[in-house]
Amino acid sequence: MSTSKVFRGAVFCFAAITTTSMVAVAQEKGMPKTTKEIVRGAGQVTTETLNGTVAYTEGNYLVVRMADGEIREFNVPESRKFMIDGKELTVHDLKVGTKLTANITTTTTPVTERTTTVGSGKVWFVNGRNVILTLPNGENRQYKVEPSYKFNIEGNKEATVADLKKGMTVAAQRITEVPRTEITSNTTVTGTAPPPAAPKQVVAQTAPAPKAAPAPAPAPAPKAEVAQAKPAPAPAPAPAPAPQAAPAAKPAKLPTTGSQLPLAAMLGLLVLSAGLGLRKLSHKV
Repeated sequence: MSTSKVFRGAVFCFAAITTTSMVAVAQEKGMPKTTKEIVRGAGQVTTETLNGTVAYTEGNYLVVRMADGEIREFNVPESRKFMIDGKELTVHDLKVGTKLTANITTTTTPVTERTTTVGSGKVWFVNGRNVILTLPNGENRQYKVEPSYKFNIEGNKEATVADLKKGMTVAAQRITEVPRTEITSNTTVTGTAPPPAAPKQVVAQTAPAPKAAPAPAPAPAPKAEVAQAKPAPAPAPAPAPAPQAAPAAKPAKLPTTGSQLPLAAMLGLLVLSAGLGLRKLSHKV
């Protein structure tokens, strides 16, 4: 995991410091002879430890809540690996809640790029700081010379641009030094993933027992039918008798004065007497 502090000043470039400012004509093939070298100084090593918790991830962007509560965003390269619980993961594998610890080792080294150009030529024209030299291959080149620059004339004499005259053979050397700072970092990120969410307990549900069919409601007792005598239908009114002719007058009948009741009583008495006589007779036998 990279931090803005580490990459904030990745490489510092400074203005070139020119200790000499004249380009001379080379003695080989008519071109200046140039050599380059890199001079490295002593490096300074610093270490830093950052702690945080993953708050959000999308693509290569990682949002981390630092230990002090600050929210920081990082654009993580694909090559960055995270050692989470002993497994090597990429930024795409990180989950929200993962605890991260980044150990950052930064080495800062001062570097000087030194370029030296050596050559000779003949002054063809000079005016103020402007000098035109004829190179060994016959080509003329114009240069703008710093007033403090020293030429070597006649093999052992130093002269400034103000001392040059047409026809002089001069030798020049230009040394250019460009200091810069190289910053390299070695970052290792370890962490622990959040505990897995507890699985939801599924309560087995048994099928409800079938409800017993409700007992049939007792049939309602037949209502006692109170026999009610149906009123006899009213007799149809007798038709009015048709007027009949008056019957012929019958002769008057005498009232009956005699009855058969005394005769029946006498017969019963005779039967009873006969029964008693037969009973006595049977006892005697």
